[in-house]
Amino acid sequence: MRHRLLMLSLTLFFLPALARAQSVSDAQAFVLKLYQAYAHGSPDYLGHNATQIFSAPLLKLIQRDAAQTKPGEIGALDGDPICDCQDSAGFSDLDVTVVAGGKDRARADVRFVIAATAVAVSLDLVAVHGQWRVDDVHTPDMPSLVALLQQDTRATPASGAN
Repeated sequence: MRHRLLMLSLTLFFLPALARAQSVSDAQAFVLKLYQAYAHGSPDYLGHNATQIFSAPLLKLIQRDAAQTKPGEIGALDGDPICDCQDSAGFSDLDVTVVAGGKDRARADVRFVIAATAVAVSLDLVAVHGQWRVDDVHTPDMPSLVALLQQDTRATPASGAN
């Protein structure tokens, strides 16, 4: 009886760490799948499957930016935020590191090469109904995609600002 109680106590003690490790591995798999698609072309993450890639708040900002951009003009988002590029030709040398960032959150630091240029992107990830989604994007030239899109939509009269 004591042996079973001890085993149950140890299991309950280590269960949060085991669950977190699984979440990080799921986040790692999500990010790897995102970036491995670039080796086969340019995935359209801003199109039909955007709800499977971005969190609802970030997707709303992306869609608002697109809606407020006049035909022929360039909005705040002028390329693919996942690869920080407009063309992913020559994608290679993928390296992904994911660390837990709290309950249902993680951070992915991604490095790769596009057309002989080294690129570094960090993704804030959030688990939504058990599925990982990109909640913000950071690059050396863009500290936060969310902040950029929020600033751009506040500056646009169509957003309700007077």
